[in-house]
Amino acid sequence: MRSMASSTSAKGIAAIVGVGPKLGRSIARKFAHEGYTVAILARDLGRLSKFADEIAREEKAQVFAIRIDCSDSRSVREAFEGVLSLGFVEVLVYNAYQPVSWHPTNFTDIKIDSFEKSLAVSSLGAFLCAQQVLPGMVERERGTVLFTGCSASLNGIAGFSELCCGKFALRALSQCLAREFQPLGVHVAHIIIDGVIGPPRGASASQRGLVGEQQQSGVGGNGAVMMMDPDALAQTYWHLHVQDRTAWTQEIDLRPSITRFY
Repeated sequence: MRSMASSTSAKGIAAIVGVGPKLGRSIARKFAHEGYTVAILARDLGRLSKFADEIAREEKAQVFAIRIDCSDSRSVREAFEGVLSLGFVEVLVYNAYQPVSWHPTNFTDIKIDSFEKSLAVSSLGAFLCAQQVLPGMVERERGTVLFTGCSASLNGIAGFSELCCGKFALRALSQCLAREFQPLGVHVAHIIIDGVIGPPRGASASQRGLVGEQQQSGVGGNGAVMMMDPDALAQTYWHLHVQDRTAWTQEIDLRPSITRFY
């Protein structure tokens, strides 16, 4: 973890939970570019620290890497003690995701611990993280909470009950929080990523070889996959944050122009 000295930014902190080499990193970079002090959180602190150094150097911003296990309440509490020591959390992006096989799994073959872990990361972790930041947002009557979903947030898919149940719960949490906290000044939105996230356009060969966070099928008529640019997706997260409160989006779905609708 980088130095946890208090941030000097006039803005609040942008906390990005679930930062991997694609979407999470692009969101963190976007908010750093816009002048925010950014806390990035994930399980792999070594990789996370490299992302923090890279973004801080490129955007001339303060970026702090903090380890978190979203399925563990103590880990979440300790991680957010570090985040909140930097200042008021103005933005929470929950992008954490428990990897599952992209080959269908027979329901009777799913292990209980695997199912519980997927539920914990997708929904319990979001619950725990939101509880850490919402009191401060309500006190200041401003803040943004953004949850990353996918096509499995909307439709049950045979062989993917682990993923679907967790993502269904995350979507429900988003709707509940929006109805409770938007009247108090906190914007809550759920972003459905319906496609395969690729590397950013212009990424280096090493970046193109990295494995991303959320991956769903977006297949054209010829079978080719149109990858979604994580930097383009990050723009939407930013636009949601700066929306006027007279016209807040609660849910939005994003997909490439060449895709298969379900």
